[in-house]
Amino acid sequence: MYHHIKKLMYTVNVGTPDVKFGKLLLEQFGGANGELAAAMQYTVQGWNCVDDLARRDLLLDIGTEELSHLEVVGALIRMHLKHLKTDREAADADPLVTIAGGGGVNLYNSAGNPWTADYLKITGELDVDLRSNIAAESRAKIVYERLIDHTDDPGSIDTLQFLMTREITHLKAFTAALESMEKPPFSIGCLKPTPGIVDQYFNASTGDGDEGETDMRGPWQTSFGLHPVDSTMNGGTGLSIGDIHGTEGKEERGKQDNAPKAKTSPFAESLSQTQPSTNKPGLNEASSTNGNHKKAQTAKV
Repeated sequence: MYHHIKKLMYTVNVGTPDVKFGKLLLEQFGGANGELAAAMQYTVQGWNCVDDLARRDLLLDIGTEELSHLEVVGALIRMHLKHLKTDREAADADPLVTIAGGGGVNLYNSAGNPWTADYLKITGELDVDLRSNIAAESRAKIVYERLIDHTDDPGSIDTLQFLMTREITHLKAFTAALESMEKPPFSIGCLKPTPGIVDQYFNASTGDGDEGETDMRGPWQTSFGLHPVDSTMNGGTGLSIGDIHGTEGKEERGKQDNAPKAKTSPFAESLSQTQPSTNKPGLNEASSTNGNHKKAQTAKV
């Protein structure tokens, strides 16, 4: 359930409206790194997160705050675009916004492209989603920096500074949530990578370029057990593809499988803990319609 309070999370003040800057601001309303994309990404991730109720709460907290940020960005945009409604010369800055949108906000980015769910990164694997969210907050922070660079209006700068700062707050929270799972840093998903080849850095960009570049060396080739190998086309041994012989067993999972789970979690241990004593429909998704499904889940114990 959502409840809207008729007060902005941050009070927006614009001294001198700038319709061209207002158009740039649309990137944070309907763009790939904007507030709507963040709100939808974290919220849907949270709805899907039935296997870790604590981190589900984190996702829904931040997803809801992002909706509040969208409202702030929308107010800032409307104030900058207000002359589109009445000023013919100003309207030329964006005929689409003026005529189709009435000089207000809509789900388009700064280039007039429509918002799309393709912007969202939702895998259903919690540690992967948290990494995506850390990257999303980083990208949004950079967009706010660039917007600040393109306005001299003090009120607009203050609003953007607030929004930019909250990106770092959320980045900290997502990072802490990921670290609290206590997974090894390169443990992703459920299956281990193949030894040997996993530590080979493929030196695939070689020779000297026209801009002074050459075959560079750095810690990205030698840290975390990595070592460089050259392509067979460059006289090297290439990757050890002969190491691949099926899967290598289970990956280290940290604490994520021991977290408190929702009643609708498909895990057998969750079902055994929450199985109702009577056959009342609706108490558990797994027990409502498919007896075979319930039996199959129990067999995994």
